[in-house]
Amino acid sequence: MPYRDDSLAPTPPRILLGGVAAIGFGALLTWQAFMPTTYLYQAPGPALSVTELEGSPVIVLTNTDAPTYPSETDLHLTTVSTFGNPEESVLGAAALEAYLDNDKNLIPVRALYSEEITTEEVRASSAAMMANSQIDAVLAGYGLAGIEIPVTLTMVYVAEGSNAEGLIEENDVLVSLQAPGEDAYFPSTFPQLREYLAGIEPGTQLEVTVERGGAERVVSFETIAPTDGSEGSLLGVGVVTEPQEGSPGANISLENIGGPSAGQMFALEIYDQLTEGSLGGDNVIAGTGTVDSLGDIGPIGGIEHKLIGARNAGATYFLAPVENCDEVIGNEVDGMQIIAVDTLDDSVEALDAIKAGDTGHLPTCEG
Repeated sequence: MPYRDDSLAPTPPRILLGGVAAIGFGALLTWQAFMPTTYLYQAPGPALSVTELEGSPVIVLTNTDAPTYPSETDLHLTTVSTFGNPEESVLGAAALEAYLDNDKNLIPVRALYSEEITTEEVRASSAAMMANSQIDAVLAGYGLAGIEIPVTLTMVYVAEGSNAEGLIEENDVLVSLQAPGEDAYFPSTFPQLREYLAGIEPGTQLEVTVERGGAERVVSFETIAPTDGSEGSLLGVGVVTEPQEGSPGANISLENIGGPSAGQMFALEIYDQLTEGSLGGDNVIAGTGTVDSLGDIGPIGGIEHKLIGARNAGATYFLAPVENCDEVIGNEVDGMQIIAVDTLDDSVEALDAIKAGDTGHLPTCEG
């Protein structure tokens, strides 16, 4: 009887071509999975205690005679993890995974970084912002506890249209101010400088003594009116503050954390150490936000990731800058109350309410 073996029959051309195409497409996908893209992605980073890590305090106050107090409140800063950098994007497989993961944001590299910037420059900038945020947190935290720290007032730029143009130079150190018919005033803190200028009428010709190149110089120019309609005058220069040598300060032990967004939590931890009792009871409280030397809290990036990181660390409360509320709405996390704050005073009031177990009246991002 005739025997037929179909396994030896020729493959129809269309099936053969289809198989080759499928193999080729699969090979192409595999190749693309291991090829660089033009994207990076961001994801929730860890929330880290600013109170204690591995049995050691994160913040140790220095050069101060003020008493310090233990606390049961565990304050956490929050972070965003970025995968990729200006010079090296993520591979195709990682980009696809980030695209499919709701907790990750896929971002074109050039949306964050220009072609000219290097990874080393990004790291240096991030480290500088962290260092500056720690200085401001020290000034704000001590200031909130009623301890003023003498600082160096350094002028870093002259605003466009200011009467100080051509007279004040970058890195001039402010020594004194003198209005007509008055004694010279020597501010030793930024709040003192602001308070003095609040009593000066716009258009007042001030004699300004600065230290430049190791020598004192006197320049004279008219003050200008504040743009926000508030009383007093402005010098029309940008001033940065740095504690004078030997002033009260803090050593902050955290590695591989950059940027300015931990400022609020650093300042609150410093204040908690300088005041009796536990600021927020025995709760785990996370938050984010820049802080300036006067205690004003500013917005940050990536708050949707930071909320997830806070939840993963066991936080039940989160202090969010008011100016980030638009990004908070729609990204709330179950089991964690988000409290909107604008100043350190707001944050302390919130922590007092958390400690008392009465948080229903606290402001949220939804009003």
